[in-house]
Amino acid sequence: MRIYVATCLIGSFAFDKDKNILLYKLFPKDVELISDRLAEADRKEITSEEREIVEELKESGAQEVVWDKADQIEGISCIQKEDNPAQQILRDEFRKLAIDLKWTNSQAEINQMLTKVNIELSKKKLRQTKKDIILIQVVNTYDSIEENMNTISEHIREWYGLYFPELTKSVADHQKFIELVAKYGTRENFREDKLSEIAKKSAGMDFDSNDIKAISDFAETMKIMYQTKEKLSQYVEKLATEIAPNASAIATPIITARMISLAGGIERMAKMPSSTIQLLGAERALFRHLKGQGRAPKYGVLFLHPYVQNSPKAIRGKVARLLASKISLAVKIDKYSKKDQSAQMKKEVARKIDELQKTAKKK
Repeated sequence: MRIYVATCLIGSFAFDKDKNILLYKLFPKDVELISDRLAEADRKEITSEEREIVEELKESGAQEVVWDKADQIEGISCIQKEDNPAQQILRDEFRKLAIDLKWTNSQAEINQMLTKVNIELSKKKLRQTKKDIILIQVVNTYDSIEENMNTISEHIREWYGLYFPELTKSVADHQKFIELVAKYGTRENFREDKLSEIAKKSAGMDFDSNDIKAISDFAETMKIMYQTKEKLSQYVEKLATEIAPNASAIATPIITARMISLAGGIERMAKMPSSTIQLLGAERALFRHLKGQGRAPKYGVLFLHPYVQNSPKAIRGKVARLLASKISLAVKIDKYSKKDQSAQMKKEVARKIDELQKTAKKK
């Protein structure tokens, strides 16, 4: 026997194929409880009442349950169906059922309950932590810190370069440069093999002890800022993986975080076609192209993806298009079904990219 299960304002119901009620569990007229149950149903979670109904009917010989849940219950076949007939029955007849089953005495009372429950549901939605909104703020903060730190690091390079210009030429990485200045201060203190010899022959001007202390203290502060930036980067990766595990597996957590930020949230990104996802971060180049000023961009932040970087230039556009297509699917799964298929999707993308690269080498 197949049963159809759904939940509405007054409770959870099971119907047979002929739309007859097999079993039902009515909710107490408690606004908080009803709003909780409807919120669970909206998230496609099994309510306790639905579970009780299925368990009871299973013992009576039911073999299949049709509902909009992806979950399974042991001992019975659970079929997920978005257009579940039971939902339509309840949408059409819940008012009549409420009176027939003596849940209420009047339509006016139903309307009052509906109003109260909808208000409570709205409050719950407003209270929900939207992690993608947090992620957008964190990414914006990270970008601001990075931009400011790059500018300040350049100033420290110019400042310390007056004293030890050879160090500026020898050490290209900003963070490494800052750490060396904070660690050694004066040229004479350098103990690094090559830098020690360079320091002895430096053509830089002389700094007194106050000059050295000022720049060393500033470099020490900047060193701490680099450590803070690294912790923030790790937090961004953790948050992106939590919000969008499937997209993060394909695009990397950092690129996924940046894409969600550029899109304005995971829901907006989930609604975007893959062609738009491919160009996230290339909006200026796209506008220039639309005005007849330059070529059409092939990628935005996806340019930073290892697969794009490690592919021959001739196929980078194809690689970005493939990645965007898979990311588009992945972010929809992350937003709507919440299933973690990251391992499988990552493996599939790796296989297809490998095929693309091998084909390119043969040409």
